[in-house]
Amino acid sequence: MPKRRDGLVALLLISLLVITACAPKPPEGAIERVVKGTAAVVDLTYPYEAATNFWPGGTPFHLENLVSYDQGYYLNKFTTGEHTGTHIDAPAHFIEGAPMVDAIPLRQLFGPAVVVNVVEKVEANPDYLLTKDDLLAWEKENGKIPDGAIVLMYTGWGEKFWSDPDRYRNMDASGVMHFPGFSEEAAKFLTEERNINGIGIDTLSLDYGPSPDFIVHVIMLKAGKWQLENLANLGKLPAKGAYIIAAPMLIKDGSGAPTRVLAILP
Repeated sequence: MPKRRDGLVALLLISLLVITACAPKPPEGAIERVVKGTAAVVDLTYPYEAATNFWPGGTPFHLENLVSYDQGYYLNKFTTGEHTGTHIDAPAHFIEGAPMVDAIPLRQLFGPAVVVNVVEKVEANPDYLLTKDDLLAWEKENGKIPDGAIVLMYTGWGEKFWSDPDRYRNMDASGVMHFPGFSEEAAKFLTEERNINGIGIDTLSLDYGPSPDFIVHVIMLKAGKWQLENLANLGKLPAKGAYIIAAPMLIKDGSGAPTRVLAILP
């Protein structure tokens, strides 16, 4: 465990040193706390395993052992879809000619977290759509959404249903899924009136379950933003003050990739 923790601290330190000069600044004292090993870090990533959730019709995660210890060492191979589990959507996912995942500028993969809590609203309506008013209410309490922010919609969906794939998808008899997401107006507000790096959510999609056209994907990705889906542990983040590091697998010409997402708390 100490080696694993030291490795994580080293990753955070290197990342922070690289981005300090070219990306939104991390919380004051964050680099010092990472160096000292006292930084509070929340992993927003679900582990990849056979039970990992994925979009219907997508590719599940599969791990196959190739070499066992009785042969001298341990080695596996795995297969998975780009958009299985906790992952990033690159602009090219929906927009032809837009940047692939390996072309997302590094400075855009970091930023201050804006956590919009709609858990109570989702409990009353599983198809709840995050509105512009929700974002303005966040700003009224916390100040304007900062440049380079990563706006996270905390619905509580993953906390409740991640371990139950059928409930997580929440598909009705007609094949329509029901879970919350961003609204079209919220997507337009964030891309036209604010200067964010990306958005994220703790459900299968940034568009809500019944979406017929994935309009949020289209708006966000056309604007050159990226998206995180199937995030874990959003309930452990404050409304503001955390700093996000998104580290996608560097897949050449990928439309997306499995992504380790970490949050440094203030």
